[in-house]
Amino acid sequence: MFSRLAVRRAPRSATMSVRYTSSIKEGSVAQSRGFKDRESAVESEYVHKQEQAYLKKLKAEIEFRKIELEKLEKIHAEAEKK
Repeated sequence: MFSRLAVRRAPRSATMSVRYTSSIKEGSVAQSRGFKDRESAVESEYVHKQEQAYLKKLKAEIEFRKIELEKLEKIHAEAEKK
């Protein structure tokens, strides 16, 4: 008997919950176009700055390695002369 009542009441409770929900979705601010575009621009700017800093670091490392290579080539050339 209880199983019949549960089956009959289940759809009612589902429809009741639909009635009490609001039309405004949670996170509606995050869904607005302006906020989304602005957030995307800020994220892109941050990533760009991080990439630029990383490239600057890599270029400095390359220059350091070039100088080190020149020194080693000079030592090698002097060793060949002897």
